[in-house]
Amino acid sequence: MTLIATERNIFPQSYRGRLTEGVTYDYRNNNLLWIDIIQGEVHRLLLDDLNQHQVLKWSDSKESIGFIALTKKEDVVLVAAKSGLALGDFNKGTLTYFFKYPFTELEKIRLRSNDGIIDPWGNLWIGVMTDFPISAKEGVQPEGKLFRITSDLEIDVMLENTKISNGMAFNDDGNEVYWTDSLNFTIYKFNYDHKTNKLTNKTAFIETKKVYPDENDPEPDGLVRTVNGDIYSAVFSTSTILHVNDKGQMLEKIKIPAKRCTCVTMGGPDDDDLYVTT
Repeated sequence: MTLIATERNIFPQSYRGRLTEGVTYDYRNNNLLWIDIIQGEVHRLLLDDLNQHQVLKWSDSKESIGFIALTKKEDVVLVAAKSGLALGDFNKGTLTYFFKYPFTELEKIRLRSNDGIIDPWGNLWIGVMTDFPISAKEGVQPEGKLFRITSDLEIDVMLENTKISNGMAFNDDGNEVYWTDSLNFTIYKFNYDHKTNKLTNKTAFIETKKVYPDENDPEPDGLVRTVNGDIYSAVFSTSTILHVNDKGQMLEKIKIPAKRCTCVTMGGPDDDDLYVTT
């Protein structure tokens, strides 16, 4: 795993992860956070002192972590784990479940959390997908879902029969949603009505097979939307971050010195650094 800020490799070279994702910048303390999905770990690095590297890890080897989000408490993060939501407390060094998804007994075995987002109203949107032991035997199956979970822990199914539900973003007004469908090589855009909680008018915003005609599997992965409406998407297996404008028109492909880019975010004291997990 490599973390890059603009063109400076800022991360201690001794660290390597298995499947690093979910890179998140905390403006309150200049901390950088990310997850290792397979290892079931949450990492936090103080960018002012690269020796200050904290790790939260599940003791259960069957656990995984698909997504994290900041909370009002700087030392507590929201964690989307294999079968529900947990709190990760860096002061206590703990990961503790507080909510389980309404999985059937079979889904408890077959599914796990993947990427997500907190919407403008404070609700969590989280995708679930085929878990690693199952996908190793059968491949990723169209059995995933996209959940919306409110602060009152009410849950709605927004999309069904998905494969790899990945990077998401909302526009400034909250009436458009971008959602990544990795194995269909497409970032879709929906209209969204918050009052009725309905997604409509699904359209292809970026089709990476068209942008990368010479690549076999240009899977769009984690993404970030900037204040001017541009989107940066980590395109797995291409060594690039795809930068497009709000019309989906390509502006550039940013080369990364790693084959598989998994997630990207903006941050830094001046909000002009690009952080990438691979």
